[in-house]
Amino acid sequence: MGQPDELLAIIPYMVGFHPDESVVAVFIRSGRVVVTARMDLPPESAADELAEQIDYIAKRHRTQALAIVGYSSASLSTHRLLTRLMDRLGEHELTDVLYVGHGRWWSLSCGDECCPLSGTPFDPSSHPLSAAAVFAGLGARADRRELEASVSGPSEEELPRLRELADALLAELEQLDDPRAAVRLLGSIVETAISEPAVPEERTCLLLGLLVTDVHIRDLAWALITPTNAEDHVRLWGGVVAQVAPTLAAAPLCLLGMAAWVSGAGALLNCCCERLAQIDPDYSMGRLLADISERAVPPSLWQQMGREMQAELRAEPGMLAG
Repeated sequence: MGQPDELLAIIPYMVGFHPDESVVAVFIRSGRVVVTARMDLPPESAADELAEQIDYIAKRHRTQALAIVGYSSASLSTHRLLTRLMDRLGEHELTDVLYVGHGRWWSLSCGDECCPLSGTPFDPSSHPLSAAAVFAGLGARADRRELEASVSGPSEEELPRLRELADALLAELEQLDDPRAAVRLLGSIVETAISEPAVPEERTCLLLGLLVTDVHIRDLAWALITPTNAEDHVRLWGGVVAQVAPTLAAAPLCLLGMAAWVSGAGALLNCCCERLAQIDPDYSMGRLLADISERAVPPSLWQQMGREMQAELRAEPGMLAG
């Protein structure tokens, strides 16, 4: 992973925001990061439980090394938590165990010889790797609250107007006399939307939100997500989530969460799961998404799942072309 400052510079772009009061575990295999997990900073009494969670993820992904970073303004308790994690995770190679707070970092894994007692000053935004990440198109929100807000849907003031427009669009959809017409419409909109850099206009987002209330059409949209276009689907379904009322939000949130999972945006996946638990806890695809998150299922599994879904959909006339 290189030097500690390099690790700290790139973490916000791996988790999607600048962590605060968090523990971040970076899992490494063959010298490459295979998964990054961020957890809320627990009390010291929960150190053993957190260690078990990290150990489970490491073994599931067959990682060879770990880096662990604790972010907090409470230096003493975070140091004790990290020390306990080091003790419990001793069977794993720990490349770095770092505490970050008050604009400085301290290493717990290298001993006194590498870190001054006062810590090492660090500004992640000024590091060359941060600039490289931005140039590569990666983004990091200011904090997790900003990421949560991105999946919270439209404001209360906007809801009456958006509901009225959705009702008008629903009346138009009900005029379709061929069941396959809705499928073709979904495919056409998605194909166009993921080929363009901008989020679709409001009317298109509402139309997509209405179409995917049908489970078969939702599953078609799900099957269209691939490892190569997943980030485009994150942009698309993020735009839909931002425009639809809570009564229409479950399916778009699931599609956004699935695209986030496939693209490796675990923090966004978790935010989708949390809002789904609030607005529609019994939605079956939402429970699947929560299971993927809780079990840290690797995105690579989607290559097999996606192929199987597409094969099933092609068995139904009109569901997938080709």
